[in-house]
Amino acid sequence: MTIRALASTALAATLLLGTAGCGIFVDSATLKPYSAGDGLNVNVGGLQLRNVLVITDESGDASLVATIVNDTTNVQYLTVEFRTDTPIDLTVIANEGLTKVGLADDNPAIATGTGLKAGQYVDIYFQYGGQDGVMMSIPVLDGTYELYAPYAPSLFVPEPVVVPSATPSATPEG
Repeated sequence: MTIRALASTALAATLLLGTAGCGIFVDSATLKPYSAGDGLNVNVGGLQLRNVLVITDESGDASLVATIVNDTTNVQYLTVEFRTDTPIDLTVIANEGLTKVGLADDNPAIATGTGLKAGQYVDIYFQYGGQDGVMMSIPVLDGTYELYAPYAPSLFVPEPVVVPSATPSATPEG
């Protein structure tokens, strides 16, 4: 009788460990940090860049889309360098608090002539002031997709440059 009880207890313990102990030696996915969006998160000094992504279309240009949280007490000028075949630099103004960057947010950051295609990742270097910069591989998404269409670089129409014209002065008669 004792052997039967001991065997039943051993069998129950084995089944319990076999069915409930699967996750003992496996890292829990909920403990791993990740970006809960289509873009990536980047921290540069006192600037937190959230959901950073690049939108492109057939034009070959690229539009940077991000939300910047500026925890510093000053306006910061963030340098964004696209590390493509021909590096392209942009300067993005990060006001105190929250700044949205993107064409649909009336704060466009357009890199012309990148030749990027949707589905790629592009290395972008972010840096401001004397802070150490951060390089991230940012996803390039398609501007023809309905959700990203308002951010497509082909929608960007630069403000016309007004060049003062010389007005002819009156010539004296006589």
